[in-house]
Amino acid sequence: MNLVISVLLAAYFIFAAAVQYNDPDPIHWSLLYLSSAVACAFSAMGKKNTPLLYIIMGMAIIEIAITGDGFINWFRFGNENLITAKMTEEKPYIELGRECIGALISLVVVIWLNYRPLSKK
Repeated sequence: MNLVISVLLAAYFIFAAAVQYNDPDPIHWSLLYLSSAVACAFSAMGKKNTPLLYIIMGMAIIEIAITGDGFINWFRFGNENLITAKMTEEKPYIELGRECIGALISLVVVIWLNYRPLSKK
């Protein structure tokens, strides 16, 4: 089961990195998502790269700190669906909210990868 979950998460993070091509700041988001995909691939192979997991945790926490205010503003003032709403200059919290959720997903996944027991083969 862990193999399936790890492979699905790796595929999700590869997709998330791929859709960053038109983002205003694609490099650090692509790095976050691709490194998360690599961590999931390690997990699928029954390996854990603890230093990589801690680096990803740090990257995700920094991104959450940067974008968290936008997420809070969306939560307080926005009534749009973050997934389907069009980003505009008048509503920067839409993009910031999406980015915050993406970083949060990455953080939760690497915490799970760090603390779950590896499958015994």
